[in-house]
Formats: sequence, C-alpha cells, structure tokens
Amino acid sequence: MITFYFHGNLADLLPRNFRTQKCIRTTFKRRASVKDFVESYGVPHPEIDKITISCREVDFHYLVKENDILHIHPISPETNFFTPSLLRRDPLKSLRFVVDVNVAKITGKLRMLGFDTYCDSSLDDARLAAISSCRRRILLTRDRNLLKRNVVEFGHLIRSRHPKKQLAEVFHLFNLQKKLQPFSRCLHCNGLLSPVAKKKIEHLLEPLTLKYYDDFQNCRSCGKIYWQGSHRQKMAEELDYYLNFRSEGEENG
Repeated sequence: MITFYFHGNLADLLPRNFRTQKCIRTTFKRRASVKDFVESYGVPHPEIDKITISCREVDFHYLVKENDILHIHPISPETNFFTPSLLRRDPLKSLRFVVDVNVAKITGKLRMLGFDTYCDSSLDDARLAAISSCRRRILLTRDRNLLKRNVVEFGHLIRSRHPKKQLAEVFHLFNLQKKLQPFSRCLHCNGLLSPVAKKKIEHLLEPLTLKYYDDFQNCRSCGKIYWQGSHRQKMAEELDYYLNFRSEGEENG
C-alpha cells in the first residue's frame, strides 16, 4: 500500500471523491516516479513545492516503493523561486510570465502592474512550454496537460474563471505586491515606457489631450503614447482590489 497526502489547495485538483479527505491510498502495482503518480491524480508538477517521506525531501524522479507515505506540499506565497531547491535546481532570476490564450485577459493587467508578460495566441502547447523553459518564464494557464509537460518547471494552474480574480490569484501566490512597478510597461506590446517631452509628440495628440495633459510616456518598442487620463484612476482602483483581495476572500469565507 502507498499513501499520498495532498496538502493545501492541491486537494482541489484531485478527483472529486478524494477532495475532502485529501488523502489517497493505493495498492502498489508498478514501479513509477512520484511525479507520474501525483500527475495521474490530476496534480501538475509545477504546483508542487516540496515532497517529503518521513521528513526527508525527495525529487520528482524518486521511485515510489511499497509502504511509502508521501506528503505533497503546494507552492504558496512563502515559496522562494529565487533559490535552488530539490525540485527546481535552476531558480528564477526575476518574475516573468508567459500567458496561455485561455487566460489571456490577464496579460494587460500584469503589464499594467509592471511585469514582463509574454502572450501570443498563435502559439501551440509545445511552443508555450518551450518558451516557459528556455526563457525562464512562469507559465500561467487553465490547461492541466500543458503544465504536466516535463520541460515546464515554473507555472500555475489558474483556478478562477473570472479575469479579475485570476489576476488576484496570481498576485498573491507570487507576492507581486513586493515587486510592483505600476504603469511602467506598454499594455499592448510589453515594452518599457519612458517619459517623453510634450513638444516632441504634440502633433500626434488629440486637441483635448493636448489641452488638458502635460505629462506623457511612450513605449520604447511600439511608440504608443500614454498619459494620466481617467483610465489611470480605474487602473489604480483595480490595483487596490488586488492588494486587498486576500482579506476580502477571508471575509467571504
């Protein structure tokens, strides 16, 4: 007999009949890695922070044995993605994302907060996984099978279907509040923004914009111009929502 305990929100990913007990006991029938076992129960390996047997950590290649009791721990806001671990020996150097088309609506919002976020609706799963691996980007998706690909090291299976809550989920899981640089990236192409003198771009501005605004930025990559219009206040209100999402969730039970 082999026993798996799935801690935290990993239980949400298990087959329905196991979700409340958070424990799976199975007869030992085959020699397989712990990664193969946990993914067969619906938990993609990037969702896992640590695997222990009798307080000893093991990696994804560990071959499960008869009578093993394994504890599977989820990534969390306390996970340090910037130092090597047994499961991820090559850590991240910065928080950068690649976003699957099924959660594409959070792309502009992540860029609004200042995070390097790549999204291309023409990419297939193999290419998305390769970009995540080769470019050291965290893969955000609602596709479990995509996250199960061996080359993907860093990623998150987004639970919510609502874009605003999807971003709030990412915001707190990866502690984005500590690395915010709001309004520093182009919402359209992901390029960095720089201040630009009004005189240099006044020929590109609408009359009312020219009259009422003096401070402008433009994208270094695509040239798009930004200024502090009414949309910036709406964005600031959204940011406040993300900052307070956790306590709001607790209030709602």
